[in-house]
Amino acid sequence: MEVSVEQRILVIIPARNEAESIGPIISEVKRLHPDFDLLVIDDASTDLTGAVARESGARVLRAPINLGYGGAVQAGFKYAYSHAYDLVILMDADGQHDPTYINTLVEASGELDMVVGSRFRGQATYKIPLIRLLGMRVFSGIASTITRRRITDTSSGFQALRREVFTMFALGSYPVDFPDADTLIWVARHGFQVGEVAVEMHERRAGQSMISGLSSSLKYALKMPLSIFVTILRIPSTQKGEDAR
Repeated sequence: MEVSVEQRILVIIPARNEAESIGPIISEVKRLHPDFDLLVIDDASTDLTGAVARESGARVLRAPINLGYGGAVQAGFKYAYSHAYDLVILMDADGQHDPTYINTLVEASGELDMVVGSRFRGQATYKIPLIRLLGMRVFSGIASTITRRRITDTSSGFQALRREVFTMFALGSYPVDFPDADTLIWVARHGFQVGEVAVEMHERRAGQSMISGLSSSLKYALKMPLSIFVTILRIPSTQKGEDAR
């Protein structure tokens, strides 16, 4: 499968209180990919995130209430679906995801329906908390077993999703807090091709991650096994695109 030069590509950046970091990210994405559209989902920020994003040249949709990371992402998918985009690039607003790797994701989407940018195949220039790292390793192993592909970074939010995949999430359900191994398993068990490419990730430029501190890390570690189990029960292996129509 080749990527058409005529396909419409939307970069989605969910953001909550990222006014200190989002401006340069938008500017860099626009510099590297002037033909791509860029949408920021302002998740009811209490700072100037929306204003900074708009001044930097992005289209901004503001949520009236805090949707959570997954809710903001799903709002972006709904927008992409309703505006007939062919490919979505999902990336964070905190500076961890390097825009120079967007083209790597786009190229890989010629063969894969969902592409994950992996820091473990590439490089992470910061220290990952131990509990978080252990959880990532365990859940990546589970995802690899179920999807029958080597998955190393289920927590990466640096992704490319082809239309059939983001449509499935736009019209169906999507985790509101920690989209992770469960979403990759969900996609794979619907018959889509999931895979990774190597990327470099950096320390966030400012603010605080949605999964920070001991309590959030423990919540992630406890919730994800249950979510994976429920996903497996709900979704037997089906034909590609069956639920995306």
